[in-house]
Amino acid sequence: MILLRLALLLLWGQLLVSGQLQPLVAIALPSLLLIGGRGTWGNSSARLPLLTLGLLGAWLATTPLGDRSTWLFSLANLLWLMAALKLLEAGSVASKRRAALVQLIGIGLAGVLSQNLGASLMQAASALLVVAALLSLEAGPEPLQGLIRRSLALLAVLLPVVLLAFLLLPRLPALWSLPGNSVGKSGLSEQLRPGELASLVQSGGLAARVELPGGVPAPEQRYWRVLVHQQFDGQGWTGVVQPALLEQTADTEGAMIQRWLVEPSGLPWRPWSGTGLPAAAAELDLTRAGALWAGQAGAERQLYAIQSTSSAESWRFAAPTSLDLAFPRGSNPQLEALGARWGREGSTAEQRLQLAQAWFERQGFSYSLEPGQLPAWAPLDTFLFERRVGFCEHYAASFSALMRAAGVPARVVVGYQGGRWQTPLAGTPYLQLEQSDAHAWSEIWLEGKGWVEVDPTGWIAPERIRQSLAASLNASESQRLTSTAPPPWIQALADQWEGLDTRWQVWVMQFDSSSQSALLPRWLQGQWQGLAAVLGISLSLGAAVLVVLTLEPSTPKHDPLRQALERCLQPLAQMGLQPQSGETLQQFCRRAWSQEPGLEPVLMALLSTYNQARFSMEPAPKGPSLREIKKQLWRYARRPKA
Repeated sequence: MILLRLALLLLWGQLLVSGQLQPLVAIALPSLLLIGGRGTWGNSSARLPLLTLGLLGAWLATTPLGDRSTWLFSLANLLWLMAALKLLEAGSVASKRRAALVQLIGIGLAGVLSQNLGASLMQAASALLVVAALLSLEAGPEPLQGLIRRSLALLAVLLPVVLLAFLLLPRLPALWSLPGNSVGKSGLSEQLRPGELASLVQSGGLAARVELPGGVPAPEQRYWRVLVHQQFDGQGWTGVVQPALLEQTADTEGAMIQRWLVEPSGLPWRPWSGTGLPAAAAELDLTRAGALWAGQAGAERQLYAIQSTSSAESWRFAAPTSLDLAFPRGSNPQLEALGARWGREGSTAEQRLQLAQAWFERQGFSYSLEPGQLPAWAPLDTFLFERRVGFCEHYAASFSALMRAAGVPARVVVGYQGGRWQTPLAGTPYLQLEQSDAHAWSEIWLEGKGWVEVDPTGWIAPERIRQSLAASLNASESQRLTSTAPPPWIQALADQWEGLDTRWQVWVMQFDSSSQSALLPRWLQGQWQGLAAVLGISLSLGAAVLVVLTLEPSTPKHDPLRQALERCLQPLAQMGLQPQSGETLQQFCRRAWSQEPGLEPVLMALLSTYNQARFSMEPAPKGPSLREIKKQLWRYARRPKA
């Protein structure tokens, strides 16, 4: 019973830390478990259902209705709460078995909701405790250390079976996807309105991790594109609903130049550098605008590779369309007039670009996370000619609009810039991208060069591109942004743990058919893989059964009387009185009451009742039962010390 509660508390802790437990359940669940077992509540056959209904009613009332994943989290919370309540009322062995089964189902559901390394370890520890509790139910009372040791031994025996099944069984694609089966969703939006990225940057959170076998580029070259916004309505930028795709495939012999592990996202787009092509196994399409199209939102972490290619980056030379020059006339009159003047003064796109850069550099613009809300009418006019304080999306949105007004095809790209290089003690170094690296820049069309990146933020705050976000802000904003940063030694430990989690995600959680094909030798693939899987698993399972039968000591059949006696001896063990090897029950009782004279009457009753029930053929005389004797022994063990 204690083990089952420990397992549920451990699982509760993991879910609370990961933010997947509703607040009311987070308070009610440990409180119910710490209250105690059935005896604490007394005869509460009527109270417990009422309490259950009250808790569930209050908890469900706090559940947000707008979240599409609410039903799954609610189902999980309901299951864990019912498991706790089942443990409170469980009295028989069968009831405890059912409670353990509910906990195992709950652990499996927790694995669907949270799959990082820390959560997986917590789930494994919870499952180990449940298995130990089941062993205790079947084999009778045993010290906690012995139960854990037997559970670990059972795990070690079955581990080869699990490893062979993991490596050899064919990896099939998911038949369906549970909505919301992720920890969270990273927050780039399909619309760019000035001010949105600033709030995203301040929210923090992990966005992606990328391995770069060819070496990490310089900070000012770390641009990771996700979205391309081509439609401008005078206030903000949006992308094309149905993007045009390029007919290209990666070279089969191309080397891997990037391997991405991307966090869950609500977008059908995936980040990349713009160089190379996605591997065939990634199931990603390249659009004419240079974005990776997945076709659906990322409900869970995704692993994919980018390969080198001998062909040129054709998306950069995809000719602009009328959409790339569209400008809503009259939406921002001052901006429109300035762009038109540059169109008259510069005969080429390069000259108009130079005019724009010179104008931005001498206007006294400043970089800030809190530029204030812009008006609904002519918002970019207000930013360019009145406020002159903004974040990266202000500069990218207004510069791209100015270029269109000047007759130069332009668009806005949203993604990430920078990143922190991580070198874990175990595993491959990687670049870690966080939401604070979210960034927006521009692309313009230059004859002979194609689409060229232009980042007007670098004209205003070059520290943002070369160093970090905090380095480009004023003192108060930088201090507020970094005030929540942990101490360096904690950050170092967190970085190493993140590296271990990256290995776990890449080699275990993202292990798919392509990973399996790369790992297994060619002669073992195809029809031989299934045969090897069946034979290997069968042989290892048979060996595990033989080991269990050989090492497991013979145990007596189910003996309720013996178990009742063991329960009576538990309070004595708490006082330091335990039977010695070869000692009979009578000898033990005599030794016990010689050390504790106050125990003599109850131990004599224990001897008489047990011997009568065990050996006598006559009906038992009227006297205390073993359950009553156990209560007396517990009262004596818990008596106040003089």
